[in-house]
Amino acid sequence: MSAGTAWNSSRQNDSLSLALSGERPARELLARFAGIGLVRGEYVFRALGLYPTHPVAQEQLFAYLDELCTLSPGQVVYRTMEVTAAEANTLTGVEEVIDEDAHSLMGIRGVRRHMRHPESLSAEFRVLREIHRKHPNLVVISPFVSAVDEFVWFRDKALAEVGPDCRTGTMIETPAAVLDADALVAAGARTVVVGTNDLGSLLAARPRLPDVHTELVPGMARALRHVRHASNADDYRMHVAGYLTPPLMEAASQAGADTCVVHYSDLPRLLGDAYAEIPYLDHLARVKKKTRAAIAEQARNKQAEGRNENVRAGRNSGSRSDGITVDRP
Repeated sequence: MSAGTAWNSSRQNDSLSLALSGERPARELLARFAGIGLVRGEYVFRALGLYPTHPVAQEQLFAYLDELCTLSPGQVVYRTMEVTAAEANTLTGVEEVIDEDAHSLMGIRGVRRHMRHPESLSAEFRVLREIHRKHPNLVVISPFVSAVDEFVWFRDKALAEVGPDCRTGTMIETPAAVLDADALVAAGARTVVVGTNDLGSLLAARPRLPDVHTELVPGMARALRHVRHASNADDYRMHVAGYLTPPLMEAASQAGADTCVVHYSDLPRLLGDAYAEIPYLDHLARVKKKTRAAIAEQARNKQAEGRNENVRAGRNSGSRSDGITVDRP
């Protein structure tokens, strides 16, 4: 593929797959792509406002994945929940409210959160087990891995709880994961998805801004080639995902990526006006807006509680002096 290419909407794009975040594409649209290269499970939960352990969340996740796996002519790659602490805090049923001041890239997220709260991952895996029994095209991948032992923990849990023949893989979103790509593949990650949003931010040593297209930052092309060369196995698959741009897609093609994973909401921007009228184009933006509003509301409530606590503390300190009760005027 080349930068700026306009793909024909009537033919299949063998080098492109779809990234979905709760959208429900028609069978006809899915037939144009090489499968579903990434399903971001957290957006199902964020749209509902429910944590994975909630029964309704599990029912809705099953219905969604059952539909996608039935309609998709290729693989359906599902990434388990990937949320920052602030995003998780907004979901009903969350087992721990984590107050983080650190940058979201460095906080409790991805596999780190799964290892801290494995029951929420088990809740997803119970759904995936039923999907896996019906649909052999399901692939399960771990989010935001920075060490091989994190993936091994995820892999072992997936094989035990989803099924011993479940195809597992991992996101590659950190420089450490890039450098250890060969070890990750050797540990069983036969499908890897390079997440260029986080990886680009970390490679360029700059904050990740929301809803910004991922540029081809210095080092990205080399990182993609390094991941591609992690294995010569016939069943090794490398996807490149993110809010892609034509130069980044060209670099992925030159590196030998099997597919570029295009976000459903980005189809008009990247593939042209033929996709301008498809349904659900605003779904991702609406879910993000809902989550941001919930985070802001929690922040306001926290500030109000802090002010109230300060007032109470002031009253208490004003009525005592060195442990001796005093009269207030």
